[in-house]
Amino acid sequence: MLFLTRHYTRNLLAHSFFKTKCDKINLMKNENLLLPKEVKKVGVVAKINADLAGNIEILREILARYGTQILLENAAARHLNLKGYEIRSLAKKCDFLISLGGDGTIISLCRKTAEISPFVLGIHAGRLGFLTDITMNECEKFFAEFFAGKFEVETPFMLDVFLHKKSGEILRKIAFNDAVIAGEKSGSMTHIEAFWNEKYFNAYFGDGVIVSTPVGSTGYNMSAGGAIVYPLSDVFVVTPVCSHSLTQRPVVLPRGFEIKFKTASAAVLVIDGQDRYKMSELESVSMTLSANTARLIRHVGRDYFQILKEKLHWGYND
Repeated sequence: MLFLTRHYTRNLLAHSFFKTKCDKINLMKNENLLLPKEVKKVGVVAKINADLAGNIEILREILARYGTQILLENAAARHLNLKGYEIRSLAKKCDFLISLGGDGTIISLCRKTAEISPFVLGIHAGRLGFLTDITMNECEKFFAEFFAGKFEVETPFMLDVFLHKKSGEILRKIAFNDAVIAGEKSGSMTHIEAFWNEKYFNAYFGDGVIVSTPVGSTGYNMSAGGAIVYPLSDVFVVTPVCSHSLTQRPVVLPRGFEIKFKTASAAVLVIDGQDRYKMSELESVSMTLSANTARLIRHVGRDYFQILKEKLHWGYND
């Protein structure tokens, strides 16, 4: 009888957890509601290149057919001698943002607007990336489908990076792809101590350590031998770089885990290859999966595994 009671209690708890999880998923779906017929303003954040003026004109012409106005971020606007807006102001004014460039452009945009979490469409003007979804040549077809309601929204999680200063101040940063601790000088060895939920976890001797989001797992993490993780997974990856110990391996950790790193080595923290901090100026750095997500607009039927096959040449006999 006691066994049955415990079994029944476990079932109730499991049911309660499952219901809570479903409620959260439904809430996320509601938060991701984007109504094309109500889209009136679209912001553009662009990488400056020779094709910028022509690409903006193409987008302006296409979106005008649907009664939608384009607003430009300051850098692109200055380049074209037009009025522009600060990036966070643009995110608040517009129904969604277009990232016109490569993966670096969309990563920077999502990081800078993480607290606002605008809808973002990646259009690549250059090499095809993992994150940007369509080419300029596909814009006409994509927007026809978009304004007909045929699109999807992906919400990959980002990484919270907490910089614990020696003064006691804590600064919070966001990583879209990864946060890396490595030697200040190329090729220099580092000794990095890791703590899991304040308990001693590991010590990394080598070139450094990468903490990667799922969507960033196909970047530096993959190059260092880390696992490729499906972009919408609720986990993050800790991967040693060129470890001096053959027993060191990447670790995949779930939401709720926090990893803290300390080092006396001459090392730097690099977030998404864009922000750089000297570890000597910090007491420690802690990282965990963020509650913040990006909201990426995708065309219907986007096949992540097909993209992996094409990018990584899986299945090719060459």
